[in-house]
Amino acid sequence: MVKFTGAVPVLTAVDVPADVAFWVGTLGFEEDFGDRDFAGIHRGDVQLFISRTEHRIVADNTSAWVEVVGLDALHEEWSRKVSTDYADTSGPAMTEVGDSPAGREFALRDPAGNCVHFAAER
Repeated sequence: MVKFTGAVPVLTAVDVPADVAFWVGTLGFEEDFGDRDFAGIHRGDVQLFISRTEHRIVADNTSAWVEVVGLDALHEEWSRKVSTDYADTSGPAMTEVGDSPAGREFALRDPAGNCVHFAAER
């Protein structure tokens, strides 16, 4: 019998240490390992990798979905630190919590341009 037991989304960044600093310093993740080319971070049971890319367009087209318990509380926590004006592309931002075909979620754009959707656990 085969059983899948997890997955690790890989985000990309032109400046890996700067992106790690945002996820750790602003969003409350912890750094597991890292250098200028590749890093691993986690919060709770969710792990993310951040890999260096030469071109921002890669990060601008990278996305991931993360299921969480306490979606509204997480959004409230981060909205004190991150802009909720997602239309302003000058820096990190997140959307309001809303319904989508995948369920309740909000999207967060990090400084590198990655779009990570945080969705209520199903």
